[in-house]
Amino acid sequence: MRFRRFHLPRRKDGSLLAGAPTGAPGQGPDDTADPDPELDLDADGRITADSLAAVRAAAERGRPVAMANYGTALHAAGDRAGALHWYTRSWEAGNVIAGFNLGTLHQTAGDLRRARLVWEQAADLGDVDAMLGLVKLAFERDDRPTIERWVRRIHAQDLAFPITAVGVAFATHGYTSDALAAFAIAADLGDAYAMEYQAEILTARGEHERADALRARAANAERMY
Repeated sequence: MRFRRFHLPRRKDGSLLAGAPTGAPGQGPDDTADPDPELDLDADGRITADSLAAVRAAAERGRPVAMANYGTALHAAGDRAGALHWYTRSWEAGNVIAGFNLGTLHQTAGDLRRARLVWEQAADLGDVDAMLGLVKLAFERDDRPTIERWVRRIHAQDLAFPITAVGVAFATHGYTSDALAAFAIAADLGDAYAMEYQAEILTARGEHERADALRARAANAERMY
Protein backbone atom coordinates (compact mmCIF):
# COMPACT_ATOMS: atom_id res chain seq x y z
CA MET A 1 0.00 0.00 0.00
CA ARG A 2 1.06 3.55 -0.65
CA PHE A 3 0.32 6.44 1.66
CA ARG A 4 -0.66 9.80 0.28
CA ARG A 5 -0.05 13.32 1.54
CA PHE A 6 3.11 12.46 3.42
CA HIS A 7 5.47 14.30 1.11
CA LEU A 8 4.90 17.83 -0.15
CA PRO A 9 1.39 17.67 -1.65
CA ARG A 10 0.09 20.21 -4.11
CA ARG A 11 -3.10 22.07 -4.86
CA LYS A 12 -4.34 22.08 -8.45
CA ASP A 13 -2.55 25.41 -8.99
CA GLY A 14 0.78 23.81 -8.05
CA SER A 15 1.12 25.31 -4.57
CA LEU A 16 1.97 23.07 -1.65
CA LEU A 17 -0.42 22.11 1.12
CA ALA A 18 -0.48 19.70 4.04
CA GLY A 19 -4.13 20.02 4.93
CA ALA A 20 -6.80 22.23 6.37
CA PRO A 21 -7.99 22.22 9.97
CA THR A 22 -11.21 20.49 10.82
CA GLY A 23 -11.95 21.74 14.32
CA ALA A 24 -11.09 18.36 15.85
CA PRO A 25 -9.54 16.98 17.97
CA GLY A 26 -8.68 20.49 19.13
CA GLN A 27 -10.17 23.84 18.24
CA GLY A 28 -7.71 25.61 15.97
CA PRO A 29 -8.02 29.20 14.78
CA ASP A 30 -10.07 30.04 11.72
CA ASP A 31 -7.68 29.75 8.75
CA THR A 32 -10.26 30.59 6.11
CA ALA A 33 -10.41 34.35 6.73
CA ASP A 34 -6.63 34.81 6.60
CA PRO A 35 -4.99 32.29 4.22
CA ASP A 36 -1.72 30.73 5.30
CA PRO A 37 1.53 31.36 3.43
CA GLU A 38 2.43 28.55 1.08
CA LEU A 39 5.61 26.60 0.41
CA ASP A 40 7.00 27.51 -3.01
CA LEU A 41 9.61 25.63 -5.03
CA ASP A 42 12.46 27.09 -7.04
CA ALA A 43 13.45 25.95 -10.53
CA ASP A 44 15.41 23.03 -9.04
CA GLY A 45 12.45 21.79 -7.00
CA ARG A 46 13.76 23.04 -3.66
CA ILE A 47 11.64 24.97 -1.17
CA THR A 48 12.50 28.64 -1.37
CA ALA A 49 14.02 30.20 1.72
CA ASP A 50 11.51 33.07 1.76
CA SER A 51 8.45 30.82 1.62
CA LEU A 52 9.89 28.50 4.26
CA ALA A 53 10.52 31.46 6.57
CA ALA A 54 6.96 32.71 6.05
CA VAL A 55 5.48 29.27 6.77
CA ARG A 56 7.63 28.90 9.87
CA ALA A 57 6.51 32.30 11.16
CA ALA A 58 2.86 31.35 10.63
CA ALA A 59 3.44 28.01 12.34
CA GLU A 60 4.97 29.74 15.33
CA ARG A 61 1.83 31.91 15.51
CA GLY A 62 -0.20 28.72 15.93
CA ARG A 63 -1.70 28.32 12.46
CA PRO A 64 -2.66 24.62 12.04
CA VAL A 65 -2.10 24.41 8.27
CA ALA A 66 1.22 26.25 8.51
CA MET A 67 2.32 23.95 11.33
CA ALA A 68 1.57 20.92 9.16
CA ASN A 69 3.27 22.44 6.13
CA TYR A 70 6.33 23.33 8.18
CA GLY A 71 6.44 19.80 9.56
CA THR A 72 6.27 18.46 6.01
CA ALA A 73 9.14 20.70 4.95
CA LEU A 74 11.24 19.56 7.90
CA HIS A 75 10.52 15.92 7.15
CA ALA A 76 11.55 16.43 3.53
CA ALA A 77 14.81 17.91 4.84
CA GLY A 78 15.43 14.85 7.03
CA ASP A 79 14.51 16.45 10.35
CA ARG A 80 12.25 13.78 11.81
CA ALA A 81 12.21 15.29 15.31
CA GLY A 82 11.15 18.65 13.95
CA ALA A 83 8.48 17.08 11.76
CA LEU A 84 7.17 15.12 14.75
CA HIS A 85 6.96 18.29 16.83
CA TRP A 86 5.05 20.33 14.25
CA TYR A 87 2.75 17.52 13.11
CA THR A 88 1.85 16.90 16.73
CA ARG A 89 1.08 20.57 17.32
CA SER A 90 -0.98 20.78 14.12
CA TRP A 91 -2.90 17.60 14.97
CA GLU A 92 -3.63 18.85 18.47
CA ALA A 93 -4.87 22.10 16.92
CA GLY A 94 -7.38 20.18 14.79
CA ASN A 95 -5.67 19.36 11.50
CA VAL A 96 -6.71 15.83 10.54
CA ILE A 97 -4.21 15.48 7.70
CA ALA A 98 -1.44 16.29 10.16
CA GLY A 99 -2.81 13.42 12.23
CA PHE A 100 -2.42 11.07 9.29
CA ASN A 101 1.16 12.26 8.77
CA LEU A 102 1.90 11.98 12.49
CA GLY A 103 0.68 8.40 12.48
CA THR A 104 2.86 7.69 9.46
CA LEU A 105 5.92 9.00 11.29
CA HIS A 106 5.15 6.68 14.21
CA GLN A 107 4.57 3.77 11.85
CA THR A 108 7.84 4.24 9.97
CA ALA A 109 9.65 4.50 13.30
CA GLY A 110 8.19 1.14 14.32
CA ASP A 111 5.83 2.52 16.99
CA LEU A 112 2.73 0.77 15.70
CA ARG A 113 0.72 1.37 18.87
CA ARG A 114 1.01 5.14 18.57
CA ALA A 115 0.41 4.99 14.82
CA ARG A 116 -2.78 3.01 15.37
CA LEU A 117 -4.06 5.33 18.10
CA VAL A 118 -3.60 8.45 15.98
CA TRP A 119 -4.95 6.86 12.81
CA GLU A 120 -8.03 5.61 14.65
CA GLN A 121 -8.85 9.13 15.74
CA ALA A 122 -8.20 10.56 12.27
CA ALA A 123 -10.19 7.76 10.62
CA ASP A 124 -13.14 8.36 12.94
CA LEU A 125 -13.05 11.95 11.68
CA GLY A 126 -13.33 10.68 8.11
CA ASP A 127 -9.72 10.64 6.88
CA VAL A 128 -9.56 7.87 4.28
CA ASP A 129 -5.74 7.70 4.31
CA ALA A 130 -5.84 6.94 8.02
CA MET A 131 -8.39 4.20 7.28
CA LEU A 132 -5.93 2.70 4.80
CA GLY A 133 -3.20 2.86 7.42
CA LEU A 134 -5.39 0.94 9.84
CA VAL A 135 -6.15 -1.67 7.19
CA LYS A 136 -2.41 -2.12 6.58
CA LEU A 137 -1.73 -2.58 10.29
CA ALA A 138 -4.64 -4.99 10.61
CA PHE A 139 -3.31 -7.13 7.77
CA GLU A 140 0.02 -7.38 9.60
CA ARG A 141 -1.86 -8.75 12.63
CA ASP A 142 -4.25 -10.85 10.51
CA ASP A 143 -7.06 -8.99 12.25
CA ARG A 144 -9.93 -9.68 9.88
CA PRO A 145 -12.70 -7.91 11.87
CA THR A 146 -10.70 -4.67 11.87
CA ILE A 147 -9.93 -5.05 8.17
CA GLU A 148 -13.60 -5.49 7.34
CA ARG A 149 -14.64 -2.58 9.54
CA TRP A 150 -12.41 -0.06 7.79
CA VAL A 151 -12.78 -1.54 4.32
CA ARG A 152 -16.54 -0.93 4.56
CA ARG A 153 -15.83 2.69 5.48
CA ILE A 154 -13.36 3.05 2.61
CA HIS A 155 -15.77 1.59 0.06
CA ALA A 156 -18.44 4.02 1.24
CA GLN A 157 -16.22 6.98 0.29
CA ASP A 158 -16.67 6.32 -3.46
CA LEU A 159 -13.04 7.38 -4.05
CA ALA A 160 -11.19 5.22 -6.55
CA PHE A 161 -7.63 5.42 -5.21
CA PRO A 162 -8.22 4.13 -1.67
CA ILE A 163 -10.51 1.37 -2.95
CA THR A 164 -7.84 0.27 -5.43
CA ALA A 165 -5.30 0.34 -2.58
CA VAL A 166 -7.60 -1.92 -0.55
CA GLY A 167 -7.72 -4.31 -3.51
CA VAL A 168 -3.92 -4.39 -3.67
CA ALA A 169 -3.74 -5.14 0.05
CA PHE A 170 -6.20 -8.01 -0.28
CA ALA A 171 -4.36 -9.42 -3.32
CA THR A 172 -0.97 -9.17 -1.58
CA HIS A 173 -2.28 -11.22 1.35
CA GLY A 174 -3.97 -13.84 -0.81
CA TYR A 175 -7.61 -12.73 -0.52
CA THR A 176 -8.27 -12.88 -4.25
CA SER A 177 -12.06 -12.69 -4.16
CA ASP A 178 -11.98 -9.64 -1.89
CA ALA A 179 -9.36 -8.06 -4.13
CA LEU A 180 -11.50 -8.58 -7.22
CA ALA A 181 -14.51 -7.07 -5.47
CA ALA A 182 -12.52 -3.96 -4.54
CA PHE A 183 -11.00 -3.63 -8.00
CA ALA A 184 -14.45 -3.95 -9.58
CA ILE A 185 -15.75 -1.07 -7.47
CA ALA A 186 -12.77 1.12 -8.32
CA ALA A 187 -12.99 0.17 -11.99
CA ASP A 188 -16.63 1.26 -12.03
CA LEU A 189 -15.39 4.59 -10.65
CA GLY A 190 -13.10 4.83 -13.69
CA ASP A 191 -9.67 3.86 -12.32
CA ALA A 192 -7.37 2.35 -14.96
CA TYR A 193 -5.09 0.86 -12.31
CA ALA A 194 -7.98 -1.10 -10.83
CA MET A 195 -8.91 -2.43 -14.26
CA GLU A 196 -5.34 -3.59 -14.86
CA TYR A 197 -5.03 -5.25 -11.45
CA GLN A 198 -8.34 -6.99 -12.01
CA ALA A 199 -7.17 -8.12 -15.45
CA GLU A 200 -3.99 -9.63 -13.95
CA ILE A 201 -6.02 -11.81 -11.60
CA LEU A 202 -8.41 -12.87 -14.35
CA THR A 203 -5.50 -13.75 -16.62
CA ALA A 204 -4.02 -15.95 -13.91
CA ARG A 205 -7.39 -17.67 -13.70
CA GLY A 206 -7.45 -18.24 -17.45
CA GLU A 207 -10.28 -15.75 -18.06
CA HIS A 208 -8.45 -14.11 -20.94
CA GLU A 209 -11.45 -12.61 -22.72
CA ARG A 210 -12.58 -10.68 -19.64
CA ALA A 211 -9.02 -9.65 -18.90
CA ASP A 212 -8.49 -8.33 -22.43
CA ALA A 213 -11.73 -6.33 -22.22
CA LEU A 214 -10.57 -4.74 -18.97
CA ARG A 215 -7.19 -3.84 -20.43
CA ALA A 216 -8.92 -2.24 -23.40
CA ARG A 217 -11.01 -0.15 -20.98
CA ALA A 218 -7.91 0.78 -19.00
CA ALA A 219 -6.18 2.10 -22.11
CA ASN A 220 -8.77 4.89 -22.31
CA ALA A 221 -9.37 5.40 -18.58
CA GLU A 222 -7.85 7.75 -16.04
CA ARG A 223 -5.12 6.60 -13.67
CA MET A 224 -6.42 7.87 -10.38
CA TYR A 225 -4.26 8.79 -7.42
